[in-house]
Amino acid sequence: MLTQVTREGAASLVLTRRLEATPARVWDALTRASLLTRWMLGPPGWPMVRCQFAAKAGGLMHVEWSDRMGRTLTLTGEVIEAEPPWRMLHIERLHLPEPSPENVVETLLAPDGTGTRLMLHMTFPDPAARDEMLVGGLAEGMEESFVRLETLLAEDG
Repeated sequence: MLTQVTREGAASLVLTRRLEATPARVWDALTRASLLTRWMLGPPGWPMVRCQFAAKAGGLMHVEWSDRMGRTLTLTGEVIEAEPPWRMLHIERLHLPEPSPENVVETLLAPDGTGTRLMLHMTFPDPAARDEMLVGGLAEGMEESFVRLETLLAEDG
């Protein structure tokens, strides 16, 4: 199933996708560094070289990709709230190399038949920041990552 991307309010996006796995398995794939490195890849030619994620209130995240020229793309953030395996609220910054403004992301997981409905509610600082992320390929990149996530969940099922 393709990821549904919806603009919400002035500066938010909601990404929704159904995954064929339990909420607990999806939660693990979204929060365990050893699993994130298997599906959350960067742009083509930018493998993940570092992944740290503490999915608990006050926990930190640091994910880094690098190309063959030594350039890096880094995502950092802090977890504000975590209610495994149903909900997490965190702040994230993309470093290109300068940090972007903070985005607030709420991840929600809900049972959906034999699978899970995943919803990411992303709130950007302003409409321009949201639209810049869309033009920069956010939806396409998330779709590619979610396809890999589905493969991982099927393999580990």
